[in-house]
Amino acid sequence: MSNTPPEKVRVPAASAEKQMSAPHTPPDPRVPPRKSPLRWFATLLAAVLALFGLGTLAAVLILSLGGEAVAPWLVAASLYALPLAFLLMAGLVIDGIRRRRRG
Repeated sequence: MSNTPPEKVRVPAASAEKQMSAPHTPPDPRVPPRKSPLRWFATLLAAVLALFGLGTLAAVLILSLGGEAVAPWLVAASLYALPLAFLLMAGLVIDGIRRRRRG
């Protein structure tokens, strides 16, 4: 451990001239930020895939509990749609976090 006081360790702040050279105007809170069309499409696709996957999963469960034969495409749709929707949503969450940190 060092016995150096904190004032000696800290880096002095930049001069007022340097701070004034790059003005930053905060965004207007009344104007919502623009969303990219690709992000909007990915959100819509994830929601549709999730609803489709839940619908096909419900159909598979109802048909199998009723003792009927379930079509293989219905099982495949429920097995692939839900994980794909989950991955899309996770990607959108990670992208949102990355955008917020970047400012």
